[in-house]
Amino acid sequence: MFKTLRYLVGSLILLSASACSDLLDTQPKQSVDASTALGDITGIRSVLISVYDRLQPAAYYGQRAIIGPEILADNVRLTNTNSNRYFNERVNAPNAHLQQFYSNYFAINEANFVLSGIDKSNANDAEKAQIKGEAYFLRALLYFDMARVFAYEPTRVLNNFNLGLILRTEPTDDVTKSDFRERSTVEQTYQLIESDLKAAIAALPASTGAGVSRLRANKAAAQALLARLYLYWEKYPEAIQQATDALAGTAAQFVTGAQYAAAFTTNPNPESLFELNYVQATESLGANESLHSLTTNLTSGNWGDVVPTNELLALYEPTDIRRTTMFYAATKSGESVFFSRKYTGARGPFTDNVPVIRYSEVLLIRAEAYAASGDAVKSLVDLNRIRTRAGATPVEGKTGAALLDAIALERRLELVLEGHRFFDLKRKGQTITKAGLSAPVPYADIRILAPLPVDQVQLNSKLRQNPGY
Repeated sequence: MFKTLRYLVGSLILLSASACSDLLDTQPKQSVDASTALGDITGIRSVLISVYDRLQPAAYYGQRAIIGPEILADNVRLTNTNSNRYFNERVNAPNAHLQQFYSNYFAINEANFVLSGIDKSNANDAEKAQIKGEAYFLRALLYFDMARVFAYEPTRVLNNFNLGLILRTEPTDDVTKSDFRERSTVEQTYQLIESDLKAAIAALPASTGAGVSRLRANKAAAQALLARLYLYWEKYPEAIQQATDALAGTAAQFVTGAQYAAAFTTNPNPESLFELNYVQATESLGANESLHSLTTNLTSGNWGDVVPTNELLALYEPTDIRRTTMFYAATKSGESVFFSRKYTGARGPFTDNVPVIRYSEVLLIRAEAYAASGDAVKSLVDLNRIRTRAGATPVEGKTGAALLDAIALERRLELVLEGHRFFDLKRKGQTITKAGLSAPVPYADIRILAPLPVDQVQLNSKLRQNPGY
């Protein structure tokens, strides 16, 4: 996203990043005291940019955060495994999960530096508020993604295992200042994420004003992420309110027709409330790691290993334009398959922006929250905006569990390859069933949670490993 500035100033600042129990000390050739460097707004801007950059690699939103939750569930499968990627995830092998997210602590530490230094910097009040709001949003996103991987949701705790994450809100610039901590409860983890998002909403200006970028954290994106948090937390009235505020206050649009078909090749996507921007010249993940490489074969030499399951494809009605808008038929190694059109190298070879929060998702959050609250009428309005646009038959007359099932189906159809399916099953305590599994994966299975990194557990005697590992 902004690597040139990141490395220019990053080479001047000593920032040791916390990895929960230990701190990994990186010594640049030139360094100055962090408090000195971060007293200047240029240094703070650079560290904030570094936090954005840490969202981009293939181990995070550049690939695994998008494909991993789909193949751990039932939305996508592998063709022949040319790339040798996701071979174990496709069968939910033990330890095949998203434990790479544990490295989010590096970015969290940088966000903590920004938050600790911004009020003392030489920025004006408006920029201080903007930067503070962005840092709170980013820290909340980093913690929430980790919580989804390593912890149960607060209302779905099994066997009294209610542990969340080690929470760090102060920066650490020296390994000697590190400490060993126990995991907070998942309720406490969610409370911190909630607090950060409320702070972000309070600090950020309106999302429709001049100069507001949907490629950076903004008020509407923070409201939408808070709505997502409340949905996972089963706080439905709060989810409805935040989703409503986000939809009313964003510059993102609910698009139809040709605009919808072109949305994933438009930058930013017109529906994105928050989107990660990739510059092709410096930030392409290339033929081996990009979403484009693994989910399409539009370019000669692509792997194209990850394709939608036959089960998913069969769920689209014949009139549903998403069947042809989002997928195209092809042949790979003699097999008839469908490839995704969501990551087609629109920014250049092997380069696509990644929508993190989209207008359609926020509508479906609100539809689910309405349904869970007993308001089927309003729920159906939101749900059928999605279905009508796609040319699918509107849902009529459903209430209660049947309506919630219809919304869950719609999330599969609309949000495939956007990194939601596994977490949708997990937050509802549902069993994973798919072709290729020797047996279904029930919610009580240890594989629902990712293991904490072994080296961290060995280093910190207070750090309790997830059950079964």
